[in-house]
Amino acid sequence: MTQTHTHNAPTVLLVDDEAALADSLALWLERRYRVRVAYTGREALQSFDDDVDLVFLDRNLPGLSGESVLEELRRRADPASFGVVMLSATPDDELTALPVDDVLTKPVTKGDVFDAAARLIDDTPEATLD
Repeated sequence: MTQTHTHNAPTVLLVDDEAALADSLALWLERRYRVRVAYTGREALQSFDDDVDLVFLDRNLPGLSGESVLEELRRRADPASFGVVMLSATPDDELTALPVDDVLTKPVTKGDVFDAAARLIDDTPEATLD
C-alpha cells in the first residue's frame, strides 16, 4: 500500500489487482492528489476513510469483487461524499446500472484518468499534463 503526501490535495484511492497498472496510475496522480493504493478488495476497505474523495475501482478483483467493495463503501459513507470510477477490461451494459460516477474501459490513458479525476473532484481538466 502506498500513500504520498500532497498537502491539502484531494485523496484518491486506487484499487486494482494489477500492481503495475495501479502503481502507474498512482505515479500519474501523485502529481496532483494524495494517493492511496490497494491491490485487493479487503485492502481497499481498510484504506478507505472519510478523507477519500475519489475511488478508482477495478471491477474484477480476486476474492472480494469490485462490486462487493462498491456496495460496502456506499454503506459506510454518504455516497455524495466521494466519487467512484469503475475500471473494467470489457465494456458492459450492467456497469451503467451500478451506483458509480463514471466507467473507464481498460486500457486507460493518463488523459482518461486525469479527466475523470478533474470532473469528479475539482471540475478543472488537467490539460497541461503530458
